[in-house]
Amino acid sequence: MLTHLKLENFKIWRSTGPVRLAPLTLLLGTNSSGKSSLIQSLLLIRQTVKGDDTGLDLNLGNPDADDTVTMGQFRDLLCRHGAATESTPANQVGIEFRWVAHGAPALDSALFSARYGAGPSGSAELRYLRLGKDGEGFTALRQKPGIYRLLLANQKLPVRQSADYRPERSFAFSAATLNKLGPLADGIRPVGPALLDELSRIIYLGPVRQLARRDYVWSGRMPAHIGDDGGRAVDVLIASGVAQQIGRSRDRSDDAGRIFRETEHWLSELDLAEGLQVRALGRSARYELLIKHRGAVVNLKDVGVGVSQVIPVVVAALFAKPGHIVIVEEPESHLHPLAQAKLAELLASVSAERGVQFIVETHSEHLFRRLQTLIARQEVQPSQAAMYFVEREQLAAKMRELRVDDLGRVANWPPKFFGDSLSETREQTALAIQRAKELRATGDHGSD
Repeated sequence: MLTHLKLENFKIWRSTGPVRLAPLTLLLGTNSSGKSSLIQSLLLIRQTVKGDDTGLDLNLGNPDADDTVTMGQFRDLLCRHGAATESTPANQVGIEFRWVAHGAPALDSALFSARYGAGPSGSAELRYLRLGKDGEGFTALRQKPGIYRLLLANQKLPVRQSADYRPERSFAFSAATLNKLGPLADGIRPVGPALLDELSRIIYLGPVRQLARRDYVWSGRMPAHIGDDGGRAVDVLIASGVAQQIGRSRDRSDDAGRIFRETEHWLSELDLAEGLQVRALGRSARYELLIKHRGAVVNLKDVGVGVSQVIPVVVAALFAKPGHIVIVEEPESHLHPLAQAKLAELLASVSAERGVQFIVETHSEHLFRRLQTLIARQEVQPSQAAMYFVEREQLAAKMRELRVDDLGRVANWPPKFFGDSLSETREQTALAIQRAKELRATGDHGSD
């Protein structure tokens, strides 16, 4: 689970300060305020670490390679109005986060802390990296172009210095470099794989999700992922639905149909469907997903767009394994208010029962309000939730952590949070009173 995030001079952020990440983290706020940049920083490190180009210190993305995020060049990444901090010069970008391995105690966290400067031809060049648990791991510090000092654990003096000690993809060393270190490498070897494992647990679902299709070609196996646009979510449902049908016919009690059954349950809770049905089209590899709703059974393509947009959200939550991190942008897209509120119950239920972390960027007041209610019901502890309001302050972004008590009440409401509903109510009441006075003055009391 990710527990901490800090950005410096990253896009619109001069500095976020330390941001606490909880099992349920909501990012709220105005458009173009910097919410998505918080998510992009994590995805940027993920695509760098999981990439195969050892020449890139930071994989800024290639749209032709279907990278998750494309950031342009280093100058596009660097905050135009950046400022120097205690650790990061104004011409460098800082990305830092902490994580705790699934099942490990909270105090047993590891740190990724990196700073990047401008490299050749618009690239980003690693200037500093600290990676590993406190008192363990390593630090790599760039001395001059291509030359890095390597420090182990908390040591103040470097053990080596050369071009060999430039971390590949900002997290690991080559086998040749580790062999050259001999016994000194014992404390380094597990550090990179631990970060790779954690970042591989991220399931990301973007704000623009794939529209429904009338039928789907299914490979016959459960997909390994659902795709950043949710394009494989229906494939997951087909795989689970077919397994459910086989399981019933053979009277088996395995878990293969769990996702299908639980998706049916949550679509019913969202008041979007009473059930689902998977149907093969002849003897081909094509299948269609049918939605049962209000007495009719129709193809997914023929129901409201809200259904096709929320299915990837539901499937992502149920597809996640214990210890996974689900990052979702605008899960409420095209949903009615009740369904938006019920999404909070889905997230809270899966997080508590399966140990899944959710980081959600949303504009939904209904989702937020229901999470407040779940805290008041003591179904979610305040410590298990973190809610932030992000807004522009002149040229930079500003973040406010909402202080929520055990009754779900927010102590520090931002001005005009979710609009200004209280002022709207006051104005409507004042206008109603004024209108009543005008009617009484004219003798028109309305119809009986």
